Amino acid sequence: MLHLGLIRPRIRDNTPVYTQLISSIFVITLLDTLAMGVFSFALNLAFGQASIGEAFFFIVIPPVACVTAMALSIPLTSIIAIATFRKGLDPDILVYPILASINDIVVTATFVATIFMVLSGGAYVYLLIGVFLLILGLTALLIWRNRRVKFFYQTIREGTTVVIMSSLFGSLNGYFLSTMSSNLLRYPGVVVLYPALTNALGNIGSIIGSTKTTSLALGDVRNLKEEVRSALGQILQVESVALPMHAVFGLITYGIVAASIPGARLPILVGGALISNLMTFGFIALFALWIAHIAFNRGLNPDNVVIPVITSLSDSVATLSLLPSIAILGLIGVI
Repeated sequence: MLHLGLIRPRIRDNTPVYTQLISSIFVITLLDTLAMGVFSFALNLAFGQASIGEAFFFIVIPPVACVTAMALSIPLTSIIAIATFRKGLDPDILVYPILASINDIVVTATFVATIFMVLSGGAYVYLLIGVFLLILGLTALLIWRNRRVKFFYQTIREGTTVVIMSSLFGSLNGYFLSTMSSNLLRYPGVVVLYPALTNALGNIGSIIGSTKTTSLALGDVRNLKEEVRSALGQILQVESVALPMHAVFGLITYGIVAASIPGARLPILVGGALISNLMTFGFIALFALWIAHIAFNRGLNPDNVVIPVITSLSDSVATLSLLPSIAILGLIGVI
């Protein structure tokens, strides 16, 4: 929107589209987290990890945690995007990688705070219910105020479907990780390395996807073949930075865990990070181009589709690459 002039590079006195975008994101967050809670509850109930009486917490905790995080994240997103744009930098390349790391911390903090309210009981539970009802009321107000705004409903329609599907992928990713945990724990430090791998792969896909959505909107590319050809150099540039950074991730992880976790080995952490990157970056980059192309050709707004799909898929792809990466290290004699 900054590239196209739909929003101005400032917080105050911005365009109506900016306000409509924030309002639609608020509604999407509520709808997404309600669906996430229902799906997570059904999954836990099916596997005997939850009871019917706990349904209330599965419904209330995600909206309170995520809407609170969003209230902190949206101003940060706007400030970072506007600051980079004003300095002549490309927000498509910088904003998501920066915000992904910050949001992980913000969401974790709000989730922990929400869980603390549940575990503390008493007045804290009533406060939790009060915040949840406030969120429902604000959502209803935003829907009513934007009831005649086409952009508002288009964003909700496209964003809700994609974000809910992405959250379902996220829940499945958690299931994959839980089934692999016993094997991963045999290699000390790999679980500590894991968040860096998922975050980095999401960054790679999001940089490629974001720049391509802008190119599509500006009419710079017209078909998938042209997209792939024009993006090949950029993919290699991103990977030329990402590959050595994965070695750094392994080194940093080893520095973190070596003193506290017996048996941590530097070759496993560095080698595993490098192999995971080599196995996954090409797939994610090409998938980002493909999903942007499909969304644009179907008349959807690629900005509403690409990032949620890429980030959730990259988590699953990075998770599924862990054990094969370790197996390859075993084949070449590192383990």
